[in-house]
Amino acid sequence: MKNIPERKNAVPSSTDLNTNGFRQGTGKISKKIFSVATISALTIGGLLVSCQDKNNQNNKTEVMQNNQEQKEGILKAIDLYVEAGKKGDGNIAKPAFALTATMSWSENGALKSVPIQALFDGFSAAKPMEAKYKLTTLDVEGNAAIVRIESQFGSDKYADMFTLVKDGSDWKIISKIYQIKK
Repeated sequence: MKNIPERKNAVPSSTDLNTNGFRQGTGKISKKIFSVATISALTIGGLLVSCQDKNNQNNKTEVMQNNQEQKEGILKAIDLYVEAGKKGDGNIAKPAFALTATMSWSENGALKSVPIQALFDGFSAAKPMEAKYKLTTLDVEGNAAIVRIESQFGSDKYADMFTLVKDGSDWKIISKIYQIKK
């Protein structure tokens, strides 16, 4: 191919002027349209966010209120469980559990699972003791919940996990799983 020298200090033709002038004019119009479109989009977006924030604020208040009511109902069941251990009376815990509830744990690497009556009998066979717990997880979805607590009954410490289901207006523990903490 033949090298074509670059044109320096060349006088542009009328075709070049018209093309460049057209491009510059189009560029200015495009920038103005883009600016107007951007400002409009931001304004509309801001209004939408403002409306959405107001609706979200109402929803957040409602959700927080529902969550607080759910939390109180769920912790009522957990409180009955701990109170039964504290007083050495399994009957105190009975209203917190479904009739078909189970208690499970791992012993020497093997799964153990018993009807919840074993827990009630264990509490009733024990003497009253100091008992307390700390809530570490509470996860609720509709009428189902998962709760994890760190509990202490006397000198024994546990990681307790519960699944609960709402039964009418009450929350019932349907399973208790625990791990002894050393």
